[in-house]
Amino acid sequence: MAPRDQRDRSPKRRRSRSRSDRRRRPNDAKTSRQRCSSSDEEKPQTKADPHAATKPAKPREVATVSLATRPFGMAPSKEAAATGYVIEKVAEGKPAAQAGIEPGWTVKRVASTDCQGLASAAVQALLKDAALPVEVVFEKPESETLPSSDDENDILTVRADQRRGNEAALSNIDDLPVSREPENLPAPVCSWREAVDRKLLNASLVQKLHASGLKRPTLIQRHAIPIIGHADHWDLVAQAQTGSGKTFAFVIPTIARLVLRGCPARPFFAGPTAQACPVVLVLSPTRELAIQTCTEMEVLTKGTKLSQMSIYGGETVKETVKRLENAPVDIVCATPGRLIQLLDETKLSLAYVQTVILDEADQMLEQRLEIMCADILVGRDMSEPSSGRQTLLFSATIPQKIRDMCPQILRTARTGHLTIGHYAEDKGGSCESIKQVLRWSPDDKQRIGELIADLRKHWDRSKGRVVIFSNMRITADNLAHQLKREGMTCRHLHGKLDQEVREKVFDGFRRGEFDILVATNVASRGLDFPDVSLVVQFNLPEDIDVYTHRVGRTGRIGQVGLAMAYMGPKDKKVASKLVEFLELNKQEVPDFLREFALRVETLRRGL
Repeated sequence: MAPRDQRDRSPKRRRSRSRSDRRRRPNDAKTSRQRCSSSDEEKPQTKADPHAATKPAKPREVATVSLATRPFGMAPSKEAAATGYVIEKVAEGKPAAQAGIEPGWTVKRVASTDCQGLASAAVQALLKDAALPVEVVFEKPESETLPSSDDENDILTVRADQRRGNEAALSNIDDLPVSREPENLPAPVCSWREAVDRKLLNASLVQKLHASGLKRPTLIQRHAIPIIGHADHWDLVAQAQTGSGKTFAFVIPTIARLVLRGCPARPFFAGPTAQACPVVLVLSPTRELAIQTCTEMEVLTKGTKLSQMSIYGGETVKETVKRLENAPVDIVCATPGRLIQLLDETKLSLAYVQTVILDEADQMLEQRLEIMCADILVGRDMSEPSSGRQTLLFSATIPQKIRDMCPQILRTARTGHLTIGHYAEDKGGSCESIKQVLRWSPDDKQRIGELIADLRKHWDRSKGRVVIFSNMRITADNLAHQLKREGMTCRHLHGKLDQEVREKVFDGFRRGEFDILVATNVASRGLDFPDVSLVVQFNLPEDIDVYTHRVGRTGRIGQVGLAMAYMGPKDKKVASKLVEFLELNKQEVPDFLREFALRVETLRRGL
């Protein structure tokens, strides 16, 4: 997306901050800041209009800091050459952090030397040799404002077109086996019309589903919607293959209930003392997934009085609080860490939450986020499950160790278990519609050449785009650079990129602005990219569940996809599980994998 001054200014009114909240940048420096125009700033570009007046570029924000120690946590900019240094990490309590400077700000001047246009090595030398204390001027990158209504509609249109194109492919997953427990779960629906007749949806919601390309429910939606929307408010643990429509399986009945029955009255006083009291909480493991889920919610909340908001790290707490203070919010899609911060500051209460949803539940309850999730679900002011709170867990993989945690957060007597597809305990998920190919590639240095050759051989640009996964950020950077040199349109995505850059890459790939996305695991969970025909795992993960989620970025909604992976001697931990996973999904198991897994198992047993 272009900077705010380069974008076509739509005459349509922008959405309120409580309804759509992507692309917000921090603006809370604690020291006085100046406004200035950078000499190398691009001139605003607008669409050709003889009557349109050219507006000057908006000056960037700068902050001056006096440092008594060497600057902390700086690294060369990877986005462009000769742009100075980018702050990737600022120690808490340091002068720069106290000034509100955050990741993404660049060094504009060191002492009296202007850093604009200097090579990274020259900037590094200045920072190293400057006499202390040294005055450093930081510059905030051009920020992006709320997307216009047209921009948001563009994203939703891409999603709708994708769903329409996949309509015929739904039959590929209609015949998958379905497991339901207990036997008295509400019966599935066969169509949107039946859902309306059973008062699970209304005609207005069905029209929105049709407009968004959802002509009929997917297999998991047919089973999940009646369970979630039933008057008894069943809890649900739902497991289905990637790309089967899991997000809408909980979005549709959750929104429908609020539309049909209304939201409970909650207190709200706009301003500094405001406290948000949502009735629906969706927890996601990553920022991108929280944003995507919030966008999907908007498909059905448009034209209603319902409001939704995504809350995640990457913007300052102060900026998030500003949005919460403006208007009441009904639905919150959040990452656990930022949600806990807002709970600690009493800017948000969970006392009125009626439905809590854990998206990608296995990762949410794994060790890294387990404590945070437990704090949110049982350690705060959220009502107990016994009081009638509905809890929903959705994921492509739900191992037994996750099921063992369910009694702590679910109502045992009112919990349904729904499984779509072929599963076996701890062997990964179901990806039968995706052709999986493994390559033995022991030499990491030669692997890039093999990747380029395989792309030229197996990738047909007219049939879709490519997602390439690596285990390390530096590998993702290097791969993207190498592929660009080969003339391929490519961007990289990983967790250390500035949030604004991540969102720009995320939206750009969904819009089709480039063909290849190189990513770490930040893109493996739940993210739905249109028209991905090929997934490549440049490095294999150690966990078979991660492999499953990566593979699932292709073959969405029943389409046939191709997933390739390179394997070497370092991949001992996943070898045996990979054999089981391929057999489970009726895929060819190469001889080298069977032999490698057998050697690993023999060594493990000490035979």
